[in-house]
Amino acid sequence: MSSSSSNITTSQVNEGLPICRCRRRVVIRRSLTVKNPGRRFLGCVNFKKENGCNFFEWVDEETCPSGLEYAKIMQAKKEALEREVEDLTIAKQMVEQENEALICKLADLTETNAHLAATIEALNARIGATKSGQNGPTFVSKITVVLGLLVVTAFVIYVFVSSVKDTPKNKPLYLLP
Repeated sequence: MSSSSSNITTSQVNEGLPICRCRRRVVIRRSLTVKNPGRRFLGCVNFKKENGCNFFEWVDEETCPSGLEYAKIMQAKKEALEREVEDLTIAKQMVEQENEALICKLADLTETNAHLAATIEALNARIGATKSGQNGPTFVSKITVVLGLLVVTAFVIYVFVSSVKDTPKNKPLYLLP
């Protein structure tokens, strides 16, 4: 009888099965190795543990060569999928970090926009106060303030859009590299 690798699962204890060397009823286990894929065997309830007796006996016949080949293919696919999941997790983290940076940048630009708008308004108020006989801003200075605000707002929008314009439209953000 050959032994199995440590990749095993345990099924429920079945009545009528033999007792192992440590006087416990054995359980039916299933091998998850490439060499013996899905092959059932009897084992101590503490199989491969410190206090187990490592009782072992195959229940199923050996896996045929084509089954072994198929198991190798499935194992390779499983490993490839695990690597892909790992890569996607890393890509997702990178996109989340970039998204946080863009949100911070947008907040900074919005704050700058508000500061510039207040500065333009204050300058126009000074210009209006210096003109003779006027206590407030003139029509021209009001237009200047509005145009200044439009220019600053357009700049903020341009910077934000240009930072995300290269994003492919058919991929969700969390899948971008």
